Amino acid sequence: MFQRIPVLAVGSVSVFLFLVILRLINEVSFLKLLSCFGQTNAQCAPAPVTWRHRSLTYHDGYINIKTHEPLQLDCGLCAIVSNSGQMIGRRAGRHIDRSSCVWRMNNAPTKGYTEDVGSRTSIRVVSHTSVPLLLKDPDYFFRESNRTIYVIWGPFRNMRQDGKGIVYNMLRRTVENYNSANVYITTETRMNYCDSVFKKETGRDRWR
Repeated sequence: MFQRIPVLAVGSVSVFLFLVILRLINEVSFLKLLSCFGQTNAQCAPAPVTWRHRSLTYHDGYINIKTHEPLQLDCGLCAIVSNSGQMIGRRAGRHIDRSSCVWRMNNAPTKGYTEDVGSRTSIRVVSHTSVPLLLKDPDYFFRESNRTIYVIWGPFRNMRQDGKGIVYNMLRRTVENYNSANVYITTETRMNYCDSVFKKETGRDRWR
């Protein structure tokens, strides 16, 4: 038995990249999700009351910053929680937490808003520009009890691993200070693919 809950989406570049990443690493319908753009009350995604365990799948486009191993993940139906303030008062938290995977973006909070947005976070997709926001409260985001998977994306100049990547260096220090932090970065190949999808859909070059 399924219940339908509102999915709120905001038309930003970060959300578009989030949907691209989501489409690449599980079987959620991309077209179904894309249809939610601009609809503040869209009944777009069913949330299951229960879910069964699914075997993990390797995704080579996302590499653990500490172990250099590819991401292992498989989700059934997902709850994609917007950063939008329109979530306030929706009281969708209970339905969101029933999903097999709960996706959030950047530093969107749950503390103090669990009735509306839920308390679980399975995967948090973070823009390179939002990493400093996470690091303002590292204990909240990276403490040992937090089992969230972080997928960080950004341009090569910020993510390069030769000591000159500003964001990559921040992330390296974070996993050194928080041994249990589960942080993945997009590979250059995968980021190039995401950029090409963005350009094809919008006609714009993301980094110019």
